[in-house]
Amino acid sequence: MGILEQLGINPALIVVNVLGFVLLLWLLKRFLYGPITQVLAGRAEDVRSTYAAAESEKSAMEELRRDYEKRLDGIEAEAHARIQAAIKEAHGVRDEIVEDARSRAEVALRRGQDELVREREKTVVALREDVADLVVRASSRLLERSLDDAAHRKLVDEFISGVGKAK
Repeated sequence: MGILEQLGINPALIVVNVLGFVLLLWLLKRFLYGPITQVLAGRAEDVRSTYAAAESEKSAMEELRRDYEKRLDGIEAEAHARIQAAIKEAHGVRDEIVEDARSRAEVALRRGQDELVREREKTVVALREDVADLVVRASSRLLERSLDDAAHRKLVDEFISGVGKAK
């Protein structure tokens, strides 16, 4: 021990310092590093769980987006189908209206033609009656007179002028 004492080193002090240092390391590990390590491990676990939750939320959101897009496509297809059905129905209604108008026009035309035929028949009957009256009057005038050629011409002229006045 001589050399250590000559150098001014106290071996007991070194042993106490080494024991104190080991005790300090043990205390730091037990009361400082251990809790800090546990806090850091818990924090790391929280970060991992938050990241996993974010990933699962992202997956769920992606699934919802795909579902939304499918439903939107379905709605668009349904809307297109409904529009096509409405157009088809409108064309059917239009065709019905046009056909109804045609049939009504045909009925009105037939009525008009029938009315025209009846009026023509009435006119023909009236004209026959008028001609018959004129013939009867002319015949009665002829029978009242005995006619020579000049009287006959005069009678025909009177008859013709009488027909013009009768109308």
